Amino acid sequence: MNYLKSKKGDLPDMLIFIITLFVFAIGFLILAFVIPTIADGLNNAGLNESDPGAAKTIEEIAELGASGMQKGFFFLFVGLIMSTMITSFLTRTHPIFIFMYIFFLGITLFLGGYLGNAFEQFAVSPIMVDTLGSQGLISAVMQNIVIITLVTGALSMIIIFAKFSSFGGQRQGGF
Repeated sequence: MNYLKSKKGDLPDMLIFIITLFVFAIGFLILAFVIPTIADGLNNAGLNESDPGAAKTIEEIAELGASGMQKGFFFLFVGLIMSTMITSFLTRTHPIFIFMYIFFLGITLFLGGYLGNAFEQFAVSPIMVDTLGSQGLISAVMQNIVIITLVTGALSMIIIFAKFSSFGGQRQGGF
């Protein structure tokens, strides 16, 4: 229990970042496909004829699927980057471990290539092609997942190893 309280951040942060980003991208793309499909089905079923406000509500739901998913993905994307930077700032690590971080970032970048290709294969399926066209932000992030991960990982390492802090009475990081 004491170990969990003292844990501030560690090597798998970038791996968690990239896998979470992949899962959210797939999930939001599926939601962006399902929500307008359901809204179109409700419009075609004629269930909205009894109440004049029902058509407006169905239209708002369809708009949520079209633009709301991109906004939600953007906020989660920025939140993941911010949380990675915050945990990097809270991590107290000796600079000798930079080689482990570089190795682990390389593994994460390698995995990022596969996750980016997996997303591309999923997104260009005949059913999802139209949805991908309306979800430009999700597509742009996943096409550049390796570069985004590299920049985030490099910034994270800079924050971890270049900050001036004291740990046990000795300065760590910096010069």
